[in-house]
Order: sequence, then C-alpha cells, then structure tokens
Amino acid sequence: MSAQPVGSIKPTVTYRQLMELAEEYEAVAENRGRVARADITNQEITVHMMSPSNPHGELVMEIGFQIRSQDRDAVALAENRVHRPDLGLCRTADLLVLTREARDGQPEDFAVLAPDVSIAVEVVSPSDPGRDYVTKLRDYPRMGIPVYVIVDPRDGTITVHSGPDTSAGEPRYVDNPRRYKFGDTVQMGAWSVETGDFPRYRP
Repeated sequence: MSAQPVGSIKPTVTYRQLMELAEEYEAVAENRGRVARADITNQEITVHMMSPSNPHGELVMEIGFQIRSQDRDAVALAENRVHRPDLGLCRTADLLVLTREARDGQPEDFAVLAPDVSIAVEVVSPSDPGRDYVTKLRDYPRMGIPVYVIVDPRDGTITVHSGPDTSAGEPRYVDNPRRYKFGDTVQMGAWSVETGDFPRYRP
C-alpha cells in the first residue's frame, strides 16, 4: 500500500468566507466588552485585541482633522479595514484617507478597496512595532496603497513611504523614504501636517 500525499485534498476557503468569519470574531469581542480587529492574509485570520493609549488616539484624530481642515473633499477613516479581495488581503489601518468620490464608490461596507486609498497612516504601538514596520510595510505596497505613513511616538519620528512597485517580484515602496521628526511639517501625499503638538509615549 502506498502512502497518500499529505495536504493534497485540503479545502480552500474563499475570501468571502474569511470576511464573514472576521466580522464574527469582532462581534464576539464586542459582545464581551472588548475591541478586536481581524486581518486576513494567506487564507488565515489574525485577531488583534485593541487597547490604544491616549497618545495613539490623539495622533490618529489630529492627523485626520488637519487633513480634513485643508480639504473638505478628503475623507478620514479611523480604525477602518482596507483590502484587496483579488489578493486575499485585508488589514486594519489606524487611519485611511481617500476622496469623497472614492468613498462613495465603494461596493460594500466591509472594507475600503486599497486602490481607492490615498494614504494609510499607522501609529506605532509600543507592544507590537513589527506590525507597522514589517508586516504592513510589506503588505501595503502589495495592495497598491500609494502613500504609507508610520508615526512613531516612541522616538518622535515620522516616515513617509511612497511609490509602490510590484514589477521586481517582492512588492515594495521604491521611493526613498522621507523621514521627519515631531515638530516638522510633514508632507503626506497632497496634504501637509503640522506635528509640533504631537504627543510622545511616556518612558
């Protein structure tokens, strides 16, 4: 008797099924008085329990407010999903900025389509910085997000990545990252953000 190949009949879960499961995970957490966000990649769901600090929330709101103040046609979405169904990728961003036209053209409410996003902003968490500096820096160019901003209240720095490119195999941002420190005027796509009052994490 010959051995059967392992894994040859493993079922494939559709992205739609994963979307439904992600929403169920988040609903269970909400029913228990917790906030969770579920990301999707490689046909797997990763659930993150959310407990943002005061500086984290303030930074997200301040950036969104400044952009909206400059451009009433800009839409700022906090803690919103962004996805590429054709790639089976879904991430939760601290802040997404898109035009009102792009917002109105979304085919569903589950997530914003990544090609319609103008900017994704992540405020680094002290407990899991790798998610912003590694995982999302890998996935956002793959998803086609044109500008990715990393705000790090640990050391008071801001890094702006742009120019997503997938032609060389591994997707990445090909433009030289623009690096700033808190206090600078930071160009984020078409908008500029004053960072002089940005709070840092306490030691």
